[in-house]
Amino acid sequence: MHRLWTVFITLSFSALAAMAQKANVFTDGIFQYSVNHLYEGGAKLANGDSTVTVTHAYRNDLSTPLVENHVLVIPGKVVHGGYEYAVTNIGQGAFTRFRDVRHVVISEGIYHIDSYAFASCENLQTITIPSSVSHIAANAFASCPELREINVDERNRSYDSRGNCNAIIETETEKLVLGCHATRIPAGVKCIGGEAFEGCVKLDSITIPEGVERLEAAVFRGCVRLRHVGLPLTLKSIYASSLFENCTNLASIHIPANVSTIEGDQWGSNMFGHCTALDSIVVDSRNKTFDSRGGCNAIIETATGKLLYGCGNTDIPEGIQEIGTAAFGYTPVSHVHIPASVTRIQEGAFKGCTLCTSLTVDEENPVYDSRGNCNAIIETKTNTLVSGCRATTFPANVTTIGPSAFAGIPMPQTLIIPEGIREIGNSAFVSCKRLQTVFLPESLEKLGVQAFASCHSLEGIHWKKSVEEIPDFAFTRCRSLHVVEIPEGTKRLGGFAFRDCERLCFVSLPSSLEHIHNTAFKGCPCDSLVQQKYSSKFAKQQKNIK
Repeated sequence: MHRLWTVFITLSFSALAAMAQKANVFTDGIFQYSVNHLYEGGAKLANGDSTVTVTHAYRNDLSTPLVENHVLVIPGKVVHGGYEYAVTNIGQGAFTRFRDVRHVVISEGIYHIDSYAFASCENLQTITIPSSVSHIAANAFASCPELREINVDERNRSYDSRGNCNAIIETETEKLVLGCHATRIPAGVKCIGGEAFEGCVKLDSITIPEGVERLEAAVFRGCVRLRHVGLPLTLKSIYASSLFENCTNLASIHIPANVSTIEGDQWGSNMFGHCTALDSIVVDSRNKTFDSRGGCNAIIETATGKLLYGCGNTDIPEGIQEIGTAAFGYTPVSHVHIPASVTRIQEGAFKGCTLCTSLTVDEENPVYDSRGNCNAIIETKTNTLVSGCRATTFPANVTTIGPSAFAGIPMPQTLIIPEGIREIGNSAFVSCKRLQTVFLPESLEKLGVQAFASCHSLEGIHWKKSVEEIPDFAFTRCRSLHVVEIPEGTKRLGGFAFRDCERLCFVSLPSSLEHIHNTAFKGCPCDSLVQQKYSSKFAKQQKNIK
């Protein structure tokens, strides 16, 4: 009896939670709201003391116009079900891509504006921020190309737009968190925040004033018309991740003398990715931490001889000891010569170099070679191909294709990986979008995580022999795959191995399988059929996981 009562109580609370959740999302006029943070018995409750978040606005389903004269006013209060609620938050992505809006007025009482709340509003021109706002996510207004007027209420204690600068400044930290093409960076600003000018497609030139000491990530990402950036002598620190990514008209950059820190990120994003016009990178000759020796058009860490970032016009000078992660990632470099001094090339150093047709290594290099004019960089001792290009041929004695070796490279439509290759590393062919058919050799013993992920044109995979495991994310987002025959001898399918292969309807699974992760085919048309057929295995696996 006690056990039945426990089950009843559990079901009752579950039903209560479901009803409460439904009751706590409501629509008033054009806005959808979600009730905030009042709980009882594990469920949200709505009453007159509750506050709400604006989570969405309807464009087409209601007769009420979205805006009047293209002005969107976010209300500070709303009445529903006999209660008056204070509107305190604008939720994540609530108004993303609202093309109708030209002017946004945020009412008093709202204090939190979440990530991407107004991102990609392509016609948004003006923003009015009230005194109550105390938090604005870095990318709340990202990629609003027409934005030209930004006003913060003078009573706001967290942010300001001093001197009609058309920017939002975080007052306590002196950080500029949002700018536009009409911004005049005022005196006193010490930091330009992450994504502050992202997507400002009308910005063609900017001079950052003296006093600014730090640039954060992706500040100018997507500023496609930006031709000139003047950096101040006071600049000390640069967070390089995607800083100028997709600035396709940026022709030159000068790193000032006092810059002592250039930080990367864990994903290896290039500071100058897709900067197709960039042909001049100059570090001030007085800089004691970095240099661009011999006019090489690169940023080099002086003490270690590590080349951090290059461009399409970079010559790697003799004396360089290391090439950093994504140092040339997504740059238009066409010919690369590795000098004898280089003893370390980090993973992904040349990923996404779609125009590269020549990779050569000095014959005196003790660690790497490009044997047989193969247009690839081989680690001599391990016979590992660490970097390839669109013109690479596989030497007969190579045994491993290294991590990210061909990431983002425009491979031929049909790829025949030769016999002798025993291992394909993590992300080795990730985002090879032209690749349609892959033939894997009988010698293959190990396939890496994300080995062929995001190969959107990949239609066929042909195995001569099984590998013991098809690992996590190995073929995720291969959107053209429609038939997969996994060979006998394969024992395990990892998590999300074929995730979001949206055309994958037919899968042949071998009797040798011992483990299929329940997310292996998530987002595929075949997912439910696979789970039905192997339901007992999935149930056992989930029991073991718990």
